[in-house]
Amino acid sequence: MKAADAVAASAREEIARTRDEDFSARIEMLIRDAEDSRLSYMKRHRMRGNITLGFGLISMTMGAMGFGWFLLMRMDIISAVLSMLAAIVLPAILHVWHASVIRDYQKNYKTTFLPRLAKALGGFQFHPNRGIGKNIISRTGILPKYHSYSAEDCFMGSYKGVKVLFSEARLMPKRKSAEPIFDGIFVLLEIPTSVIEGHTILTADRRAVKKWASTRWKKLSPLSLSTEGKDWGKFSAFSDNPESAKLLIGDRLLKELSEASEIFDNAPLSAAFFKEKFIFLMIPYSGDMFEASNIHLPVATKQHALQCKREIEQILEIIDVFDLYQPADMAKKKDNDVE
Repeated sequence: MKAADAVAASAREEIARTRDEDFSARIEMLIRDAEDSRLSYMKRHRMRGNITLGFGLISMTMGAMGFGWFLLMRMDIISAVLSMLAAIVLPAILHVWHASVIRDYQKNYKTTFLPRLAKALGGFQFHPNRGIGKNIISRTGILPKYHSYSAEDCFMGSYKGVKVLFSEARLMPKRKSAEPIFDGIFVLLEIPTSVIEGHTILTADRRAVKKWASTRWKKLSPLSLSTEGKDWGKFSAFSDNPESAKLLIGDRLLKELSEASEIFDNAPLSAAFFKEKFIFLMIPYSGDMFEASNIHLPVATKQHALQCKREIEQILEIIDVFDLYQPADMAKKKDNDVE
């Protein structure tokens, strides 16, 4: 598995934790700029709307007059129909021209505002049309059966040497009109050193084993977790290397995963630890985290941005588990083995 498949080579800038005070100041500036941009697009949208309405009414009136003239005065049905069709074409073209302002506004939000937000969130890079590669997610063992996969609004970066990639993701059935099989967040962490032995899966979705049964699931053995936190017991664990998995899954890891679940509206989070240094999180979450606001409503994304910051920092907390907690446990295990 190539690292380039997991995280783009360009995402090498180290992510830094940002204090709430500094982040709030940056967000205030971003919101002001976003609001100025929104007002500019809104004025353009209203101007085009007035033009579309005015010329549309003139075109339809002239078309109706032409229709009546040719039909009643000339008895020419073909010319009457053609005059009416010609009257419809101009309003249709103007409608497309009018609606294009909304598309331009949404595109500008993702190409201008979100990259600046990603930078303010600690140094992430933002890519509107990228995500975790299909060849990576297919090896996690926790995906339900699906027909098509799409990803957007991708954040990339590096934190304490760990490559971080997360994006909105959707898994769709074959029938296009059906609801998504999965709609939420995919997170991929690539640890620089090999600390994961075997393939281990944690899930808070009680239906996951039955609903997502796969060849990989069948090869994994269930683990009995002994936890201190009452809310951490919602996770079920499976692994093809039980002894290593018991060392990997400690109270602190379960605590951080449980808190991540709570931040995302108590989503039934699932996690896979595989290929020695990859951690994949699958978080059902129906909210659109990174979509532009209504062009006619003032930009008020500070609370939204602060929520994004909390969600991202919770993901970074999971990395801290492997930076601080995991090596200590490894050292303890080695000392016990020596004794």
